[in-house]
Amino acid sequence: METLCWSRRTPAGGNWSIFPLKPALHLLIPGLGGLLLVTLLTVKVPGAESGADAGLKEEKSNVTVSMDNGNLVLAPYVWKRFGAGPDARVEATMPGAYFKMMFTGSATIGLMIDGTANNGCPRTSMPVIEYSLDEGSFKHVQLSQTGSVYSLPLAGGLASADRHRLVVYFRAADLAQNRWRSSICHLRLAGIELGSGGELLPCPALPKRAIGFGDSITEGVGVDGLFTSWQLLDVNNARATWFPIVCSALNCEYGQLGSGGQGMVRTLEMPPLTDTWDRYDATTSRLTDGRLLPEPDYVFCCMGTNDAQNDITMAYIRWLAAMRKACPQSWFFCVVPPLGWHGDEIAAAVAARRRAGDPRVCLIKTAPLQDGFRVGKGPTALAYDGVHPSVYGNALLGALIAVESQKTIARGE
Repeated sequence: METLCWSRRTPAGGNWSIFPLKPALHLLIPGLGGLLLVTLLTVKVPGAESGADAGLKEEKSNVTVSMDNGNLVLAPYVWKRFGAGPDARVEATMPGAYFKMMFTGSATIGLMIDGTANNGCPRTSMPVIEYSLDEGSFKHVQLSQTGSVYSLPLAGGLASADRHRLVVYFRAADLAQNRWRSSICHLRLAGIELGSGGELLPCPALPKRAIGFGDSITEGVGVDGLFTSWQLLDVNNARATWFPIVCSALNCEYGQLGSGGQGMVRTLEMPPLTDTWDRYDATTSRLTDGRLLPEPDYVFCCMGTNDAQNDITMAYIRWLAAMRKACPQSWFFCVVPPLGWHGDEIAAAVAARRRAGDPRVCLIKTAPLQDGFRVGKGPTALAYDGVHPSVYGNALLGALIAVESQKTIARGE
């Protein structure tokens, strides 16, 4: 946009004339006693650009990296993927899903969220994420927008010439929002937003793969405080559970599949494990031609706490047989829940598989910790409610399971 600026008068007379003089365009207009010189100066008005300026602004616009970019490291087995390029999406049903990346050339980083997945979700039930930049402390934020794709700023003022590392976790969500059949409390990602000139760098992945199944203990319920309601999510933290600890010890990228209330045979908010292990949600299979790909090195299961008085032996045996078809070479570690419930039935299921010629199905007992979990008797040293392990309780549980699984792998049983 341009504006007129008046200049000096000249003593000459005559008709109007226009002639260019650098750096401005001048007009001679008849006036009293001579000609009035009008100078056209280009004045920058905020919010308006010439064609050249607009082109420059376009060159400096942010860069959106799609979620199918090969330099992203996505947690295996947990992200449902669909679309391609700018329309690529990844969606996680349960907390614990993560991704990591490295980038350079950008002073800012943002996460593109597809809020259409969360349409109709109550504010207190929205997904919670947490993230760490350059190995810094984790920050967590509860999502709040729905209805569109939007950018969630994560950091600014970065040294754009440096290499940066980002890891993002799906920390918590509300189980009571029918997570199996509805997406409203899922985490759906649409991309990564970098500043102008930003680019992803190859991000190294750990050499092994693991998948872990469990209930609220594996989901991370009550890790950071007393769990009282599914709508009070601050005390839940999937990253701080026993399973990521084990996978760190085993040098694994991992898929964490813990859902509160789930059992081997019991149906609550989720169908039993025998009906869900091979699916991302109620409509989408996790398998490729009947196989779990890439095949995990290790399969963990810590189920049974929610099965009350049910005998889970046969259901456990059926699940192990089905998993073995999908994962012919994997090690299976069947963990007795911290409360010790159904320990004999889990041991019987493992023994049945081993008698059938499957030596890589192993039992992990948690008896050394069971005195620290006393359901219905208030807080203990390992759990705020006597059931769900605290950070300390998860650390001990994870260390026990990691040591026992490492011993078994070393023996090559």
